[in-house]
Amino acid sequence: MEAGKKIEEEFLSLSEEAKNIKKRARENYLEQVSDISEKLKLIGDNAGEKAKQVIDNMGDYISKNPQKATLIGLGVGVGVGLILGLLMRGKKD
Repeated sequence: MEAGKKIEEEFLSLSEEAKNIKKRARENYLEQVSDISEKLKLIGDNAGEKAKQVIDNMGDYISKNPQKATLIGLGVGVGVGLILGLLMRGKKD
């Protein structure tokens, strides 16, 4: 009977240890997910700030150089239109 009691105690001890390992693994996982989430938020915030700066700089450039900005916009529009026209025409053939 003594051997059976030892085995039962060892089993209970190992079971408790397994629960503790599972708990620590879960805590580590949640901590890593939290860290990744915070990093993604920072990246998103930085990207938003940079996009706002670019838009503000474009607005300033357009205000200071309206004729040049208009010609650049016209050139880009014509270029995109030609590319799209060629792509659409190529699909019909």
